[in-house]
Amino acid sequence: MSTQQGNRKMSDEEVRKLVVARLSVLSPDMYVAIGSDGSFSRDELIQRVEANDEIGKEIADIQLEWLRSWKQKLA
Repeated sequence: MSTQQGNRKMSDEEVRKLVVARLSVLSPDMYVAIGSDGSFSRDELIQRVEANDEIGKEIADIQLEWLRSWKQKLA
């Protein structure tokens, strides 16, 4: 899950912190459906990312892909 940041590679822990920060600004009443895995509240997603389980890794990958896409649109 590590990613490049300038000339430095972000650690998995840094990526998780970034994703948790992004999820933290969502409404606590918001739910996200993750395919056949079910629906998860904001707090459940944060717990999953912090636990680094399969759902958490999937959420982190989705968030990183969105950020990369957004960065490319700005460039």
